[in-house]
Parts: sequence; C-alpha cells; structure tokens
Amino acid sequence: MAFEQKVDDLFDQLTSYADQGVQALNLAHQEIDRLQQRNQDLEQQVAELEGKLTRLREKVDAGLKDPEAAKLLHRPDALMVLIRETLGLETAPPGVAPEEGYPELEELNPQQRLEHWIKSYPRAFMPGQPQPLKIGIHEDLQEAEGGDQKKIRRALAGYVKLPRYLRCLKAGAVRLDLQGQNAGFVTEEEAEFARNQLVEWEEQKKQKDSRRRQQEAEQKKRAEDERMQSKLDQLLKLNRH
Repeated sequence: MAFEQKVDDLFDQLTSYADQGVQALNLAHQEIDRLQQRNQDLEQQVAELEGKLTRLREKVDAGLKDPEAAKLLHRPDALMVLIRETLGLETAPPGVAPEEGYPELEELNPQQRLEHWIKSYPRAFMPGQPQPLKIGIHEDLQEAEGGDQKKIRRALAGYVKLPRYLRCLKAGAVRLDLQGQNAGFVTEEEAEFARNQLVEWEEQKKQKDSRRRQQEAEQKKRAEDERMQSKLDQLLKLNRH
C-alpha cells in the first residue's frame, strides 16, 4: 500500500508539473502573439514617421529655395516648428492668459509684464536669442490684451533696448509678429539706428564703470585717511601720557 501511495503521489506531482508546463506554454504563446502584434504596430509607426520625415525634408528643401522662407529658417525655433507641424503635434497657441495668481496686467510692473509676454508669446519674445519684432507690435499687444499704451511701451522698452536685442537688428533680418510669423524686414536705416544706440549704450556703460571705479578709489582713499588719522590720534594720546 505504501508503495502504491508513493506511486500515486508521484503521478499527481507529474500531472501537476505537466499542467503547469502547459499553462506556461500557453502564456508563452500569448506573449509571442502580443509581441508580434506590437512589432507590427511599431513597423506601421516607423513607416508613418518615415513618411512624415520625407515631407519634412521636402518642406525644408522648398523653404531653402524660397528667399523669404529661407530667412525664416534662421530663427532658432524654426526647425522645431517645422517638425511639430509635420508630425501633427500640437503647437503653442498664439497667446495665453496670464498664469493663475498673476494680478491684472495693469497692476504688473514693467518687468513682470515682460515676463508675461515671454510666456504668452514665446515665438515672438525670445530673450535668450531675440529676433526683431514687428513695427507697431505695441499696438498688437494692446489689441490682444488691452491696457494703457504708455505702460505697454514702458515694458516693451525693457526688451527692445537691451544690447542683445539691438545686435539682432541687422539689415534684412525678419521681423516677427506675436505669433512668430513674418511681419517685414529690418531696413538699413533701422539697422544703422540700432548700431548707433548700441554705441551710445556702450559709451554710457564705460562712463558708468569709470564713475564706479572712481567712487571705489575715493572710498578706499577715505578709508586709508581715516585709518592714518586714527593711528595719529592714538600716538598723540600716548605722548600725552
């Protein structure tokens, strides 16, 4: 009886192992089917991407043959815009409302208002690598957001008077509207005016640095005179004693 029981137990174990093996085999077949389907999906996606990249190359080639479009391709974000449009990805909206927590635009100081524009119109306001803005863009800003024209001009001045912005005003450079679209070109007269402003700014900076160095020298001299006077006063006290 004991031997028969051992045989039955062994048979049950073998049957259990066989069932587990069959289940594992079925799971393996299911995983293979899933991977094959995934591979087919990936191959389809690759084919779609290759088609989109082909269209992207055609757009770039066409743009390089068009003088005006070729100038737009020099924008730092031009390639990314083309890629996103070709791939059908959502592009940044032309303008967005101020972030939650921001006070009304009229209550913002010039720097805060400029920061709002940088976030709301990223294709126009690019402080890291600025591009020339459309002539009369202050009117577009007022039309888009309303507000006091003087405050708009004051905030805008904090951007267009920066040396980095003045350096980008070269004859023939593309001007951008709030959506980053071509809005004209910088004329030779405008480029010359920007160069003169840049020279004036650099001269003012030199004068300011010179005044700062002079003030530092004067402060150092006063400190040295005070130190010497203090030593003389100490010597006089010692002589009296």
